[in-house]
Amino acid sequence: MFSALRKSVAGSSQAICHRRMATMAPTLVQSKPTASQSKPMIHKIVDPIKPVYLTMSSFTGRSNSASKAVALDPTVFDHPIRRDILHLCVVHYLDSLRQGTASTKTRAEVAGSRRKIRPQKGSGRARLGDRQSPMLRGGGVAFGPKPRDFSTKLNRKVIQMGMRVALTMKLREQRLGVLQRINWWSHKTATLSSRLAGLGWRTGTLFVTGESEVPPRMRLASRNLRGIECKTVTDLVVYDIVKWRRVVLDLAAINALERALGKGFSGISDSERVVSDVTHSSGEEVETST
Repeated sequence: MFSALRKSVAGSSQAICHRRMATMAPTLVQSKPTASQSKPMIHKIVDPIKPVYLTMSSFTGRSNSASKAVALDPTVFDHPIRRDILHLCVVHYLDSLRQGTASTKTRAEVAGSRRKIRPQKGSGRARLGDRQSPMLRGGGVAFGPKPRDFSTKLNRKVIQMGMRVALTMKLREQRLGVLQRINWWSHKTATLSSRLAGLGWRTGTLFVTGESEVPPRMRLASRNLRGIECKTVTDLVVYDIVKWRRVVLDLAAINALERALGKGFSGISDSERVVSDVTHSSGEEVETST
């Protein structure tokens, strides 16, 4: 009796399983996407990045360049502000300037006899060793400084990002200027000083040129002016941009910076670098207050 009951229960369970598989199979087949129902490929079209425009300044006087604007690569001059990256770059540069030549003598390096000053016991005074003890005048220095290298390591891409952030901050603060070429017609300091005073660039101005060296007349005329410095773009570091109140670049320096720091998205050609219509300019002229 019990065996017949077990056979009947087993047969009913197998029938239920066959029924479930039969009902589920069509749904599984229907859930598979066919070739006609496959989704088409979506190709995203990336719009070209629009350049940032900055009004060109005139160094030699009123000319047509005062109504022109310069197109700048937004990947270099419109970077998100990262003050932590600026801090890393500045600390890295200042660490590299430390000489690390401070040196003191330990008790082993001080010249003199190693004789014990007085017996250990019997004098009633404090126990002393030799004359080189750090407790005595003329003795060695305990835990004194020794020559060391203070320079720290910072990745190249972090330094490049710091340069982009520094240039962007100067542009947004309206303290970034652009000239056709950084040059002066005379080597006399008085002539350059009067012109810079008229522009409001007499103090706290850094001129950066993209040429191999600073033009000789500009170098001679500016080297005796306090608050004015000229250097090439190869010598430019993040600390210089952060330190100086105002930074003035020439077109050669802009091209060099965009080649080194740009990501190649904008693709500004030389013919598109300078535009005549200042209504397209999104940046103001460099600050002229002293």
